[in-house]
Amino acid sequence: MTIVASPTLVPELQAWFYNFVVNSEVNKYEVPAPVDIEDIYLPQKSFIEMLFNNAYSYTEYNYLYNEETRLSCWPTLVRQRLCVYAGASKYELLADTGETGDNIFGLESADLTLLDALLGYRTDGTSVTIIDTTATILFDSTALVLYANLDSLPTPLSKLIYLYLDLKLYGRYENYNNLNVISTVKVLDTMYELLLIDEYFAFISARAVDVTFKDC
Repeated sequence: MTIVASPTLVPELQAWFYNFVVNSEVNKYEVPAPVDIEDIYLPQKSFIEMLFNNAYSYTEYNYLYNEETRLSCWPTLVRQRLCVYAGASKYELLADTGETGDNIFGLESADLTLLDALLGYRTDGTSVTIIDTTATILFDSTALVLYANLDSLPTPLSKLIYLYLDLKLYGRYENYNNLNVISTVKVLDTMYELLLIDEYFAFISARAVDVTFKDC
């Protein structure tokens, strides 16, 4: 996996990935931690926080962004570092509920459906169920039922969220082919796949191992 540097900064993406990296159980290739962003600069109800924070407590999420053009509003350290990119630098702020904004991560309908399912899990982790079907990709927010099939999901992020939920809800890890990464292009996908791998490692490590010697 390669995480590409970018002159565009989304504060909560950097902050939550920093939190993941410094607390990672595995991190075999020593992914360098980005600069931390203070909590005061992090928005509420971000879909990025929902992806990375097991203790996400909101009942909704936002995914649209607007560029902050006032340089004076950027955190000082961020301003110093992004100025390396001169005119290419951008600082994106999460839009408030009901505001218009840009879908800068290019989330597709399948991504949003799986994010809705993840929100259901964050809200009530004991009630969400997955029904394997290739007929449709749907999350029933009333019954907390996700109708989806891994192979029919069209985007890397939707596949990764499905695998995360499959692990958390049913303890299943066999569907992840660890010889071929799912994320190949987008930074967000790569970051989230690293988190998923860490979750698999933690799950397997916590399983009871029978070390009783038996007759050969």
